[in-house]
Amino acid sequence: MHNEPKIIFSLDAYPLVNNRWYMGNKLKETIYMTALSVLYAHLWYKDIELFVDKTAYKFLYMLPCRVTKMNIEPDKEVWVRAKIHAIERQNVPFVHLDNDVFIKKKIDFNFNKVLLERREGGYTIHYKPQLDFFNPLCSHMPYWNPDLGHSYSCGVLGFNELSLRNKFVNAYYQVERQYLENRTDFTPFKIKGYEPCIVIEQYNLACLLDHYRVKPNVVLRGYNVNQHATNAKDIGYSHLFGLKKYHHKIEQEIEHRLYRIFPYWYAQVKIALEKHKVIPKQQVNGNVA
Repeated sequence: MHNEPKIIFSLDAYPLVNNRWYMGNKLKETIYMTALSVLYAHLWYKDIELFVDKTAYKFLYMLPCRVTKMNIEPDKEVWVRAKIHAIERQNVPFVHLDNDVFIKKKIDFNFNKVLLERREGGYTIHYKPQLDFFNPLCSHMPYWNPDLGHSYSCGVLGFNELSLRNKFVNAYYQVERQYLENRTDFTPFKIKGYEPCIVIEQYNLACLLDHYRVKPNVVLRGYNVNQHATNAKDIGYSHLFGLKKYHHKIEQEIEHRLYRIFPYWYAQVKIALEKHKVIPKQQVNGNVA
């Protein structure tokens, strides 16, 4: 019998209130989503910690897990930084879940060295074009591959071998620094809608694992979206990656599920959102509720 890893989450509110998705301020929606993600996990796992910046802390501090406030350098384009700060703090095996991941049945996170969500299916569309920018900047890094041919989704990111985690964190900061020092040259890619963070985090990690000949375990089996979706449904796993989580009907469904499944915690989060004037206080018969 293996020991269950610690479950961690992270959230940096700064990109959300600064139009990170080009859809306006998405703080309220992301607070509800994070609460639902954490509370689903709380049904199945004992050791959970949520790492947040000072803004998110005001709305999520009351959740039934450890909630730790972090200082995060504000940058709406490098939105993955909170995750890196969270994972580098760990001193025991852990699994980081993105805050748009929902676990509706218990998943046994039993893995060897590294656990990832799945092998990505859109390498040639989302990753390879960006390598024209990153390759000249990263070619001096011994592990970097100019065209690896695949990447992984880090919606789930777990490490049993913390020395490998250390190598990844160092690799992340190396590539992040190259991006920050040359980000004006990324503008043509940004105009086309490319996300640098998926290379800085996910492709970077794929190169590192390939260099050290580490084959990661994955939560979702398969090699394409249909196979991943079938497997996700079977195990009770859902990941609202990308913009889909901010479609209006999805936002409504997330809030409704939080209200229906976790009514007490929904009320607490809602009170905090009202207190800090993110949402207006409800009116009942002309009076404040």
